[in-house]
Amino acid sequence: MVKFSRSLIHRRPDPLPASFVFGVGTADHQCEAFDPRCPDVWDTWEAVHSQHRVRGESWTPRGRATDFWQRFPEDIQLAQALGCSAFRFSIAWARVEPRPGQFSNDALAHYRELASIVRSAGMEPVVTLMHLVWPQHVEEQGGLRAPDFPAWFGEYAARVRDALGDLARYWLTINEPDTLILGYMKPWWTPEYLWPPGLEDGADEAESMRATAEVVRNLFRAHRAGRLAVRAGPGGEQRLVSANSYYLGLPNRMWRLPFPLVRLVDWLARSTRAWSEEDWVLRQGRIVVRPPSDRRELLRPALTSDAGLALAPRQLGYLVEEVETLSFLFSFLASNWWQLGLRGDLPTFLCPPECRGQLDYVAFDYYYGTPFVHRIGRLLDVFERRYDHAPIWAHGLYGALHYFQSMFPRLPVFVVENGVAGRAGDRKRGRYISNHVRQVQRAREDGVNVSGYLVWSLTTNREWGLPAGPSGDFGLYHIDLEGDPSLTRHPTPAAAAYAELLRQRGV
Repeated sequence: MVKFSRSLIHRRPDPLPASFVFGVGTADHQCEAFDPRCPDVWDTWEAVHSQHRVRGESWTPRGRATDFWQRFPEDIQLAQALGCSAFRFSIAWARVEPRPGQFSNDALAHYRELASIVRSAGMEPVVTLMHLVWPQHVEEQGGLRAPDFPAWFGEYAARVRDALGDLARYWLTINEPDTLILGYMKPWWTPEYLWPPGLEDGADEAESMRATAEVVRNLFRAHRAGRLAVRAGPGGEQRLVSANSYYLGLPNRMWRLPFPLVRLVDWLARSTRAWSEEDWVLRQGRIVVRPPSDRRELLRPALTSDAGLALAPRQLGYLVEEVETLSFLFSFLASNWWQLGLRGDLPTFLCPPECRGQLDYVAFDYYYGTPFVHRIGRLLDVFERRYDHAPIWAHGLYGALHYFQSMFPRLPVFVVENGVAGRAGDRKRGRYISNHVRQVQRAREDGVNVSGYLVWSLTTNREWGLPAGPSGDFGLYHIDLEGDPSLTRHPTPAAAAYAELLRQRGV
């Protein structure tokens, strides 16, 4: 009886069907060598901050990275040898549009060749249009806050569609839009911004909120413009477009009591306590604050008179409101505001009505999480990029799949990034992948329409300014970025584990 019970508890989930998409991912800035003729915002950020410290270490420019621009046929062969049916790569906008309004036919031809080789290797190209970077010349014209940014992005997307539209079925407009706001809000526990471009010195909380609101609105508008562009023209109805958000696994129980924390932070994000259109207005495409006139007077220091002392409690009240507003803003770090907006749950000045429902499938990234309320603080390791120390919770992926399916019951769900950082020779990464694929299989058995799963990443990448090492190495194939001029790809135990998993169509 005990043996029978254990067999039920540890029953193998059913293999995933042949139509299920397995694959790997890469990104342009992390893999392609730096070209000084077409810098992106991260190139500028890394150069400016080369003398700054991240976790006690200097920012590291990408340099040659993995030389993917030249060696992509080799990496595609590695993915094919694993048994992958999909290969995700991103387009370098700065290469495609090296100067404002001037598009490079050579760069577009390069990416067409890349997609053609992926398809000839029996894999689906998964094309990302903007993977956390945009051209420096776009930033100099206002960047993500510029009223014209969505139009610029739409024109760029149309050029890529013309080059690759007949080769790629799966498209991602913007990678992790919910993390891009880290370039406009500075968490109170960090001395500087965690991502580019950062605000000017002296920017206060009101300016941070204004910038974040403008970026949130523009990201929704840019995604819509990109999706409409990709789906236009011959065969457009066959092209599926999404934008992948970053999901953190949050506790769903407190001791033995239900505690759906993710629902709580989502409620806070979609509330109108701070995002009230009485205080925030659109003016010529820009979001500005419109405080009442009496509030401006009350916020001035006036404690030197009896009248000032009478006003002090009200001033304190406004200060509390500002603190609440700031805490609301930081809830955007944990909530899934991207999908909330696309579902129509955010104020319309943040996500305009025409931007709602602009999804053909739900895409998201899952890496870390914790089931324990008292360990939520460890998730700060993710924001500070201590990836090899962040808490791992495979069951959180199972919950995420159910969560996103409940938000969009008619759409398929696609896990487009899942992986863990560590040392090249350990077996942790192989176990991590196996444990998470098991959760995908369980969700499928429950009826969740999961269509695909991609491991991040195929090779060691230049991980966003981090020095080479276990804190930022997610690769199935290890590359010694600092010590090996030949940049040889070495298979890790995780590569063998993933290949076996693909052969069996699951654990």
